[in-house]
Amino acid sequence: MNDMTSTDPQSASRFNVLLTQDRQHSAGHWTRQLPRLLEPQGVSAYLARSGREAVDMVNDLEIHAALIDLATPQNAPPRNTYPESLGSASSRQSSGGTSGGKSGGGGEAQGLWVLEVIRRLPNRPPVVVINSRAIAPKQAQRFLNDALRLGAFSVINRPSDIEDMLAVIRRLIDRQYEGAWPSN
Repeated sequence: MNDMTSTDPQSASRFNVLLTQDRQHSAGHWTRQLPRLLEPQGVSAYLARSGREAVDMVNDLEIHAALIDLATPQNAPPRNTYPESLGSASSRQSSGGTSGGKSGGGGEAQGLWVLEVIRRLPNRPPVVVINSRAIAPKQAQRFLNDALRLGAFSVINRPSDIEDMLAVIRRLIDRQYEGAWPSN
């Protein structure tokens, strides 16, 4: 994965995907596998540890697609909950702040807050919402309805296979970008 800087020279010629996560995951988790699979195909993956980081990245970088985990916290968890290195993954320091939205933490789906903020931006990318929590069917249906009402391109429940993620990204590229990387 790439460093999260707004001056990334590769970002102008690559397809840039934003990923969010609620906490550090094992090497087998989709947030760790997906960047390694997509990098050789010209995709730069940017990882945000919080909703605020995700919104900052959409504002600072040219993001072509966002994969937002519903459990993403609004604010970054304390730094000591993450190891110094996530392998090839880099993480941007959160600027913090307290303006707008719901407060971080708790059982609320902060990923919906991220989707709501991103949809108001002029340079908003298409968003895929990932429901990675085991929740009751009624709550899952409510999240699905809310995500679609807020303009999500797609909603995926607990991706058990990286192939599911790749298929959604392919559909997104086909529909949003007519089957080709966006031209800059």
